Amino acid sequence: MKVLFVVPEIRLDGAPNHFPFWAGILAAIVEQKGGQVGILDLNALRDNYDGQAVPTKKIIEEISSEKWDLIGIGGLTTTYGRIKQLAPIIRKYAPDSLFVGGGGWSTYNPIEILQLIAELDMIVIGEGEATFSELYDTVSNGSTDYEKINGLCYRTNNNESKFTGPRALIDDLNTVPLPSYDLMEAEIYFKYSSIPLSAASFNSKRRASTVWERGCPRGCTFCSHNGMSRIDLQNIYGEGDRKEGEKLVRISDKENDTFQLPARWPTPEYAVNNVKLLIEKFDVDFISILDENMTSNLKWTQEFCDLYVDEGLDKIVKWGTLGDAPSVAVKPQIIQTMKDSGCEYISFGFESASDKVLNEDIQKGQLRQHLQITVDTIKQAKMTPITTFMIGNMHENIDDLMETVDFWIQNGAEIDPFICTPYVGSPIFYNNRDFLLQQYDSKLKMISEGKFNVSQDIIKKWELEALDTFMIECGDATKYTATVSQYFTIPELFALKEFMRTHDTRRMLQMAHQKFDETRLPQWKHSEKWAHYCEVCKSRKQLEETVSYVTNK
Repeated sequence: MKVLFVVPEIRLDGAPNHFPFWAGILAAIVEQKGGQVGILDLNALRDNYDGQAVPTKKIIEEISSEKWDLIGIGGLTTTYGRIKQLAPIIRKYAPDSLFVGGGGWSTYNPIEILQLIAELDMIVIGEGEATFSELYDTVSNGSTDYEKINGLCYRTNNNESKFTGPRALIDDLNTVPLPSYDLMEAEIYFKYSSIPLSAASFNSKRRASTVWERGCPRGCTFCSHNGMSRIDLQNIYGEGDRKEGEKLVRISDKENDTFQLPARWPTPEYAVNNVKLLIEKFDVDFISILDENMTSNLKWTQEFCDLYVDEGLDKIVKWGTLGDAPSVAVKPQIIQTMKDSGCEYISFGFESASDKVLNEDIQKGQLRQHLQITVDTIKQAKMTPITTFMIGNMHENIDDLMETVDFWIQNGAEIDPFICTPYVGSPIFYNNRDFLLQQYDSKLKMISEGKFNVSQDIIKKWELEALDTFMIECGDATKYTATVSQYFTIPELFALKEFMRTHDTRRMLQMAHQKFDETRLPQWKHSEKWAHYCEVCKSRKQLEETVSYVTNK
């Protein structure tokens, strides 16, 4: 059987930075079964990264080069727009291939994806290894009996979409094969090894990337995990009804005699062996570990670091990863342990320095004090704090933004915050879906206000079109799409983002005084706590102290 995996371009304004793990792992499964497999990595094959995608002629040549039995395409949510462009090309030049989608771009709303991309035959939901393995066996046996394969949403003969049962999360990640690196465009990725996160990563000539963690133990409302966590499965199979999804996942627990943990890791030995393989195969000089939250599993991280040192790898290949503040606050010494084992950088999602926003909107389980402990600990280890923040959270007001910029000022941090993006699959998307779609079609908002009476079929059609536009706009996380903010407009968020980046509290608070209205815009009233930053408040105080207060009566 012949299988082709297509990797779409990611962020055309940036270099191709990371190996396509999903394609490499699934290719390894095909090889284990004795099949023929290829990876068409468009993300690597683009000639440069100045906004140019791989030419269509090149794609047609590759698709037409073999009679593929199965073609799989996958990626993050940000690849949706490009996949929509590629799908008609793939279907035209591989008309008889089973065409399968998978990954974050399609996992959370597979029925809508099958409606929007008519060329696709089915979607693999969430973790694809076990589901794809069974699908491969079914297709290679000449069968179309997909209903027995858990973890699918497929198109029926009468063009309807049908879910199969939930696929249990993989409880033993050691069973996941390492990617087929020989099929990857490794030398192209090595051309863009340098990343400015530490001296070693910046000077790297042969940096490779890995990912071992599945899911995350935190419950951030803005985040999704590519269908690889229990929370994801509850949302997917409930189709927005969390209780219904939870019931189905519990049935899956019972059937598989296991409780599906929210976050999972392979053994440290598996991870270290992966690094050793990369050294042996490619002579790598730096490893980017893309686990969502390595420090959240303190026991695993300690064991990994110990083994990394025991194997002498700390002297050969430095590495960097991601972590979170609450775990560092529990065990600050983990930072020095990581550094001693070769860790050069740890990136933290701080999100906000307002306890109100962290509690109500982010829900990561961290507070400002955790952020400060983490910054202090990183500095004590003589590492550079790398943090990300976002603005435009649902209940965030001017005081909350001042809490954040004040934190930056106190710590000498220069931050360009993201604007909160409600990606499909995140809790803030599910909780604000109607509000978000109305930002892409004003007709939907007018209907919700009871101004017009329109049939449900037409409303669903307009909602699908609005969703399509929204997902296409999600191609770049640094740009603006829709907002969940209850207080700030799009132009206001852009202005505040720039003022915060430059620590321009004067303009932030002048803007607050211009906008504040007790009845209509109370969110713009800043507390007395920020008067020492406020030019308007200081000017009023100075005038009150030096001259008579003039009023017209």
